[in-house]
Amino acid sequence: MAKKTTAAPINANDKATYLIAEKAPPYIAGERVGDRKEIELTERQARAELLAGYILPKPASSNA
Repeated sequence: MAKKTTAAPINANDKATYLIAEKAPPYIAGERVGDRKEIELTERQARAELLAGYILPKPASSNA
């Protein structure tokens, strides 16, 4: 079975950073976003928002 990988960087709280899309509603995963450009969510919180196109995985930095 293939190992599951994620494009978004994961921090110590098992949350990944996602970019908020232009068409996003005022609330994402029950959290008011306002004028923010990024949001940190767990994989479970992000699942429906990703499918709806309201958030996008943040590209990994190329400074490796």
